[in-house]
Amino acid sequence: MSSLPDRLRRILLRSFYGFNPEDDGYIGWTKESHRDRILSQIEDGDVFMIYGAVSPETKKNQRSRVLGFIQVEARAIRDIEKSSAAGLQQKRVNGWKDQWTHAIPVVRAWRADETILLERIAPTTYRSEAGQAIAVWSPELQPDEIDRAMKIKVTQVSVFGEPPAPEAVVREVPFELAWRPSRAFPGSFGTRTSNYEDGPTQLYLARFDGDCHALLGERKVPFDKSVIVKIGVSNDTKRRLKELNSGFPPASIGKWSMQILSAPYEGREAAEDAERLFKRKADAQMRSLGGEFFCGDLTTAQIIFASIPGVSRFGK
Repeated sequence: MSSLPDRLRRILLRSFYGFNPEDDGYIGWTKESHRDRILSQIEDGDVFMIYGAVSPETKKNQRSRVLGFIQVEARAIRDIEKSSAAGLQQKRVNGWKDQWTHAIPVVRAWRADETILLERIAPTTYRSEAGQAIAVWSPELQPDEIDRAMKIKVTQVSVFGEPPAPEAVVREVPFELAWRPSRAFPGSFGTRTSNYEDGPTQLYLARFDGDCHALLGERKVPFDKSVIVKIGVSNDTKRRLKELNSGFPPASIGKWSMQILSAPYEGREAAEDAERLFKRKADAQMRSLGGEFFCGDLTTAQIIFASIPGVSRFGK
């Protein structure tokens, strides 16, 4: 698909225990068949309206309330491919490690700025007694329900694994205005699948090769050589770089490039420990942009990277 439509084709309904796309850049299902059924029905750019599940795991003031909206790319991934170390740790702590592992990537997200009961927006589609079924089947909102949903005031937020939301984003605007414009999704043909096997995993430092000030909605200061960097882990850094750049038009000047790769760690967990250490050090020496993104001097980022235990032999 070369661009998103002028009007949303559909909005699907889904319940979460909370709304944290900054750490969880995916929407997941525990059963692969449920995820695949959704994939057969959606297209790139479709939107899910997220509400707080009526469950003890959800904060009381969020239950049955609209929490926000997420826009997805219609392809299969695993949760670990678009989840931060903090997000994965949260799942482990709560005993959810094996839940919602079959996923679809989120590319943009908006948090609701007003507290609205779901039944006010979707009185036909939503029934409190059908909460579990809604979580599995994600029914589509009716046309009149979509009209009401588009009027909810929202603010765009960052999504893990995607470029950070601009600091200059307009806040508390109706969703019908906030969701546009959007970047294009890459077109593709045939079946898309994704498999993950634990094993040798590398820590990487990527750099945004473009005007970082424009990306952040800031005015460039003369002689400022700051860059935006991203720290991450992957068992296939070539594939990961392709994913990072998949949202930019082919003619775009701004692209991500891999600056440094570590020697392989024995497994993903060890690499994630190294990533967390980089973040702690970078927080003290660079400007955090949220998640795994930092702004500052490239040499400083490289020195921090080189100081991480286990990096040892590194190169492009």
